[in-house]
Amino acid sequence: MKRKGLMSLVLILLLSTILAACSSGSNTETNSSSNNTGQNNTGNTATKSPSNDTGTATEGESSDTIDEPVTLAITNLGGSSIEQNEANFGKAIREKFPNVTIEWKMVDKERRIEHLILDGENIDLYLVSIGNFFNVVPQNGLNFDMTELAEKYNVDLSGVDSAMVDPMIANSGGELWSVPVFNSGLVIYYNKDMFDEFGIDYPESGMTWDEIYELSKNFNKTKDGKDYVGFGISNHHHTKLNNFGLPYVDPTTELSTYDNEQWKSILNVFSKLGEDPGYRNFMNQKEKPGLADSQDFYDGKAAMLGTIVHHIGNENFRTMDFDWDMVSYPTFDEQPEIGSQAYPTYFGIPPQAKEKDAAMQVIKFLISDEFQMQASKEGNMPVVTNPEVQAVYGTTEYADKNVSAVFHNKFAPVMHKTPYDGDVEKAVTQYLNEIALGNIDINTALRQAKEQGDQKIAEKKL
Repeated sequence: MKRKGLMSLVLILLLSTILAACSSGSNTETNSSSNNTGQNNTGNTATKSPSNDTGTATEGESSDTIDEPVTLAITNLGGSSIEQNEANFGKAIREKFPNVTIEWKMVDKERRIEHLILDGENIDLYLVSIGNFFNVVPQNGLNFDMTELAEKYNVDLSGVDSAMVDPMIANSGGELWSVPVFNSGLVIYYNKDMFDEFGIDYPESGMTWDEIYELSKNFNKTKDGKDYVGFGISNHHHTKLNNFGLPYVDPTTELSTYDNEQWKSILNVFSKLGEDPGYRNFMNQKEKPGLADSQDFYDGKAAMLGTIVHHIGNENFRTMDFDWDMVSYPTFDEQPEIGSQAYPTYFGIPPQAKEKDAAMQVIKFLISDEFQMQASKEGNMPVVTNPEVQAVYGTTEYADKNVSAVFHNKFAPVMHKTPYDGDVEKAVTQYLNEIALGNIDINTALRQAKEQGDQKIAEKKL
């Protein structure tokens, strides 16, 4: 697209995000710090001089080929293993661009992205989830406006779900720091065998929280000497990806938002679950009293689990001795047909990258229907809105599951992100078990969370 065209698109996307706001998931870590994977077809692994253009495009023209051998240094800021990155991206990139060699620059707890930068390591592409993006990218100087490169290679974002594009542009001050490639969100997994055993009809996509509360009560009991519960929940994902798109920190005041009335609806989920005596009994029987969680579901104790989509590559789902399926995450009455926020993984190019042109061409490929179709089949949630791409989601391994549940509701807009989110999130999540146990009321928990959250923000500003 021409520069004027892309900038117009950026402004339109940004405006839509502002108007919408007015109306209103751990990775496997590796100790490997660097790895060369996949030789190009010619056997040449040398990195081309950064002064040369790896593509054939000139300003305003598009090229879908990389004509000269080039090495791209890629890092996953979430610390996923080389094997996982290869399966998700590496193999497809090299098949599309035979002249590309990938050098994985891995990070972990011992060797973080700061160390790579201080050691002068080149990084051409980084990938990171929205949950970590604004805690890592701008703080380490990795933010770079890719607008001109996107124009040069005619990168079309119109096919990508705006719920993932708009907030990134808004959070980046109108610049294009990154592009979503994979997505995730919240769903309900359920134990079909347990529903059959209790003689209860399966849940359905499109259910509200009130309907889930009533359904859950059927399982909150002791049967044959074993304690059961109806609903387990990933509490931090429920708040982080809340259906309202409500941020932890107000972008204008830079104070926590726990005085917003919508937080009462979000936290009321925990209170309502704990109101049932059978549910509370289950909580108190746990080694550490608290809400039913993922492990309770894996162990066949919880009939349903509300959490982030994570069955792909999760060994628990391969080893569980019961049949399972999935339906959409519950909605609130005041937000009909709006599910959780999207939780995308973004690809970006840092300003110091030596191979920006080749990196941009890779990003263009990764959001193409060609790549998204194959990735969708393998179980990676696509970011494009093409219904044909969404229709094949998970069909390679999970064709017998209701995987389309992830697309049943519209995604809530991704919340405004700040460097303070982690501390402010903890200020409220520390109370969720206590709310469910009836040890603290929601108003008191939110008042104390706001005080603590605002204090943390003030301390970080010093």
